Amino acid sequence: MPPSRKPGTEPAARQRWAALDDLRGLAILVMVPVNVAAPFLRIPAWFKHAPADGLTLADFVVPVFLFSLGLSAALSFGARRERRGLGRTFLHALLRSAVLFAFGTAGILLADPGARWEILQMLGATGLFSFFFLLLPPWPRLASAAVLLAMVEVLRPLGLGGLMRQWYDSGIAGPWGTFSLSFFAIVASALGELIRDSTPRRRLAVSSAMAGILCAGGLCALPFFPFSKHLLSLSYVIFTCGAAAALLAVLVLWREILRWPLPLLGRLGRNPLLIYMLHAVLGVAVQELLGPRAGAGVVTAACLVVLGACLAAALVLDRRKLVLKL
Repeated sequence: MPPSRKPGTEPAARQRWAALDDLRGLAILVMVPVNVAAPFLRIPAWFKHAPADGLTLADFVVPVFLFSLGLSAALSFGARRERRGLGRTFLHALLRSAVLFAFGTAGILLADPGARWEILQMLGATGLFSFFFLLLPPWPRLASAAVLLAMVEVLRPLGLGGLMRQWYDSGIAGPWGTFSLSFFAIVASALGELIRDSTPRRRLAVSSAMAGILCAGGLCALPFFPFSKHLLSLSYVIFTCGAAAALLAVLVLWREILRWPLPLLGRLGRNPLLIYMLHAVLGVAVQELLGPRAGAGVVTAACLVVLGACLAAALVLDRRKLVLKL
């Protein structure tokens, strides 16, 4: 993509947006130990997903990751559509979603046949569903995201909530969570288009304003809809989307205004799908070796080893300039 016309104001999105790589990298940095530790019984509850209503550190991982993917989609859609046309752009999105879904299905069949909805399956379904919202301008897209959540809440007592509850153990409401989870990608893609050609200070201001509005909205909904990641409650979706926008604002401040480097996060964020698949394989191996009743110290050490392996892989891939693009 061509650089911005004004020197010193070009968003990294025109080449690689460093703050976006950092956001993805931060999601992976937390995701790896959280997922590796999840099956073990002696890990503290605050480091696991809340089993029912509530909110823990682990419950922010999926929202931040989906938010970063929505930002990335906003930055690539326009250029790809201009170069290849809408039809070929849609076929690319369809193929990408199908590959992710196939990887997720294969992972279930090979490693965890008891589960029926895996993160990569969710990414494939959510990515394809949210693709169609990219055809809207940013502000109508934000409005459509709000309408989508409203429709979910209207349909929840009419049967959608029961369908979500049947997939409770998936942690993301199974395939029925696609509609709520798409909110993260849709909102982030609209934000990405609004700020991609802006100065760093404007990107910080707009991201912060969106974070404040969403977090406030989530807290207002909390008395009526308790936080629930498993059922993707209204308060959970809105509040964690705001938290993801707040993290983006912090990274824009850190990276683009203060100009402080975050090299490890950036390298993790450049190959998120490969790192995700690597940590999933290593996590299964750790679980088989240690057993579910392993001590917290042993599990912590195993998490650090897996995280170190993922960081090493990210460094090698980055040094060789290898990036998995789906």
